[in-house]
Amino acid sequence: MMGLAVFALLLSYGQCGLLTQQLLMPAIPSGCYYRGSVYPFGWFSTRHCESCQCSTSGQVMCMFNDCWQPACADPVQEKDYCCPTCPNGYTCKAPDGHIVKAGETYHLNSYTSCQCATQIGASFKAICTQQNPSIP
Repeated sequence: MMGLAVFALLLSYGQCGLLTQQLLMPAIPSGCYYRGSVYPFGWFSTRHCESCQCSTSGQVMCMFNDCWQPACADPVQEKDYCCPTCPNGYTCKAPDGHIVKAGETYHLNSYTSCQCATQIGASFKAICTQQNPSIP
């Protein structure tokens, strides 16, 4: 009986076509509501390194960007990038912590020199060789 009374109430307002349409027709979504904001259909980003998609059904699906291991011993996390970068190019680290660029030779001391290994995927530790000090 209560449902019939509500239906009658809606019919009595039916003389105003706009009100009837608003009350009887479900709203068609024009985007997605996510974390306090409405986004249009398609791809959008709310946070650094997060990509989201708003479907036409109003559902949101998000994913975070994965990063490869940077190819250097001194990666930098820059403000506008999701993944660390290697501003100095391919580098490796000498036993004393000194950063050695690819193609350079670092002299750890008077009889030890260090260089970067050339293969990608190495441990980024410099390869050091010792020369016998001359005996007087």
